[in-house]
Amino acid sequence: MPIHFLWGDEDYLIEKASNKIKKEILKDDINELNYRAVDNPSFSLFSELLRTNAMMFGDVVVQIKCSKYFLESKNKEKLDDKQTQELINALNNISDRVHLILICPTPRGEKKKPDSRKKLYKELIKLTTPQEFQSYRSYEEYKLIPVIKQMAQEIGLKIGQNEASLLIQTIGSSLRDISVQLEKLKLYAHPKDIVEIEMINNIVSNNADIFALVDIILKKDWAQAMNLISEILQKEHFLPSLAFIQTTITNLLKIKLYANRLTSFELATKLNQNEFIVKKNIEKLRNVDLADLIRLKINLTDAEYKLKTGVIKDPICAYELAFLGGSCVR
Repeated sequence: MPIHFLWGDEDYLIEKASNKIKKEILKDDINELNYRAVDNPSFSLFSELLRTNAMMFGDVVVQIKCSKYFLESKNKEKLDDKQTQELINALNNISDRVHLILICPTPRGEKKKPDSRKKLYKELIKLTTPQEFQSYRSYEEYKLIPVIKQMAQEIGLKIGQNEASLLIQTIGSSLRDISVQLEKLKLYAHPKDIVEIEMINNIVSNNADIFALVDIILKKDWAQAMNLISEILQKEHFLPSLAFIQTTITNLLKIKLYANRLTSFELATKLNQNEFIVKKNIEKLRNVDLADLIRLKINLTDAEYKLKTGVIKDPICAYELAFLGGSCVR
């Protein structure tokens, strides 16, 4: 019976484990017919999902975020005996070709665990072995550094002991945050593949500015945006910041396109992003027109191409064209 129960307060590792299971079963052929992801469903929907039928020509993966059924909290789902037994019966009768991934994230750092007193949980652990994913603490460098080295290796990057230690000291122990920084360092290091101390100092020191810049761009405060860009470009080459803005606008565009059709959990799963970040961006995009995001994406892509091919020499000029249009003579 293919049931997986993933829980803990390190959402990055839970997401990685879930994606691995999904890929092993469905390979690269993932679509709306063989994969479904749902965030804390109602009792009726939960019961229905547990009774999912297999496809005629392949297996099915159903991923359910279900913390309210297993954690003690004010948002917990209160089930009577009849409802609990219905879910237990459904769990015991899942098709061999339906793979169930139950995800139970816990608040970071609060040391909460699934409630072992619940009848539903007692039955679940008869059917599968829960997998726990704990977050690391900043003082656990001896545990974290090998993990960071492996994360870097997976994206074609090399990072040494001292560099990994500095990364922990600078941004903390969240693997999600570390993953984001490693992606930025990869861009910064190109065409090389080795992280250096100076790179970390340059990249991390500009984090606040670059995140603030995206918010300013969305507000169309072009004067403030250009001032901040000038400050950033005095500290680093134009490529890392431009690549970050490009990626962020692309992700925001995807969120804007799907926000009315998918829940935040479904959207985070579809885009392979953190749900908390997706929720914040959905709120941020409420007063942003889709047409403006499309225009920004097109203009930034054009600006990047012109900078890389030498058509435009000055990054400031390229940004002005992307934001304001028209011509720029420098």
